[in-house]
Amino acid sequence: MIRQRLVPIVRLWTKNVVNKKTLITSSEKTFLPSLNNNSFTVRYRPYSSDASPNFTEVPAVFDRIKKVASPTIVKKVNAIYVFDVEEEGKWHVDLTTGSGQIGQGMPEKKPDVTVTVNKENFLKMFNRELKPATAFMSGKLKLSGDLSKALALESVMKASRDDL
Repeated sequence: MIRQRLVPIVRLWTKNVVNKKTLITSSEKTFLPSLNNNSFTVRYRPYSSDASPNFTEVPAVFDRIKKVASPTIVKKVNAIYVFDVEEEGKWHVDLTTGSGQIGQGMPEKKPDVTVTVNKENFLKMFNRELKPATAFMSGKLKLSGDLSKALALESVMKASRDDL
């Protein structure tokens, strides 16, 4: 119970703690109190990698998805997505066979999910500045098709941010 009350206080405190090289914010590291020696334990969040790309153009996102697409992801996702990115056109991500197929335009088969979004919000989602669920609920993202398959899209987004 004490730990539950301390963690939010410690996270607020860490926003102003200066490391030797950079300012530490709670989005990069989380400090948890250690009860045995009155110190703090640093826990890195696995999704906060400095090596992950920061996307500035839509084609770069799909190039990255091509690089990380694998039979494992295809087996896990098993869906065809069409991204209708305003100002950029349509792109497809077919994760139903082999290592998947990614390209511009419509896929050969009928898509399971069509995602309509503007360029700015698309890039924010793949840069993890905007959560897809938040974008959907606020109307910044429109989905049509199988919504259960749309949820599997998060694993594709995560893979696009991980190191090769």
